[in-house]
Amino acid sequence: MSEHSLFDSAPDAELGAALREALAMPFGAAFVNRACARLRQERPRSWDEELAGWFWQGLVAASLVTLLAGWGLKAFGAVDESDATTVTSAAGQLLDGSTPGANILLASMTAADTP
Repeated sequence: MSEHSLFDSAPDAELGAALREALAMPFGAAFVNRACARLRQERPRSWDEELAGWFWQGLVAASLVTLLAGWGLKAFGAVDESDATTVTSAAGQLLDGSTPGANILLASMTAADTP
């Protein structure tokens, strides 16, 4: 190929001659068949296929970030296990009677509506 500037719009004589020779008979049909086969072989991926290819890498990255964030919070004292409060379930609070009005609520739940 000849020396050309990137901004030169003049045709390249060597490249043109090489392309004309490659496309000349009897090799022209073979070249066209190879080009068409290549185009059929590698079709562009759609956006959902592209994102599906990233799924496992993204899942691993998100898991690592979550793990490191939890470790960092625990290691630097942001989370203290002694401050953890226990939450009792609503059923436990009703049966315990510690919730105001628990007796009334239990009575209304257990009352039979049959005449």
